[in-house]
Amino acid sequence: MKRVAAAASLCMSLLALSACASDGPPVTSGATLVKSPPIAAPTFGSGEEDAILRAVDRFLLAVGNHDTEALKDAQVAEGTTFAQQRTKSEAKPVQRRSNADFAKPNPNADYFIERYWNPTVQVRGDIAQVWAPYELRNNGQVVHCGVDAFDLVKLDGKWRVGNVMFTMEPDACGEIQPPAVSDMRPRDGWKEAPNN
Repeated sequence: MKRVAAAASLCMSLLALSACASDGPPVTSGATLVKSPPIAAPTFGSGEEDAILRAVDRFLLAVGNHDTEALKDAQVAEGTTFAQQRTKSEAKPVQRRSNADFAKPNPNADYFIERYWNPTVQVRGDIAQVWAPYELRNNGQVVHCGVDAFDLVKLDGKWRVGNVMFTMEPDACGEIQPPAVSDMRPRDGWKEAPNN
């Protein structure tokens, strides 16, 4: 009996030692310990950044111009849009809409311009993320600023917006201003004239 207990204790010690020697808890498969290799971080400078940012530009032009056909081509209908209105004193709950609902035509919609700058792009394979501050203008006036976060996926050789998250912060434009209007994108293609 003492031998069984000693063998069990030795076995447990070896398992504990194995777990301590790895980068994290071991993954077990039956009686074999398998150590998972670390996953490489997303890359910067992958060569896809320009195509990804052009996909974001197409999406924003379609939204601001209320071009439902262009929007259907620029986004994944099964995706989701999350938005939060914030001020310095209040943060409203995050609102959720499906991309399919977001793309429905609205005959009463007013054209607007949403331009971003200083985007951070991360890419791994056929998925990407873009994070950027933005400004929204309507009838020549700044309505609000905020941060856009886009998840993109490359389907059939073309980058499309899968999910979108953004803040709407009317009192944050002073702290989120672009270095120069020329740094904002997309520059051209708006139905409303860009009043710089």
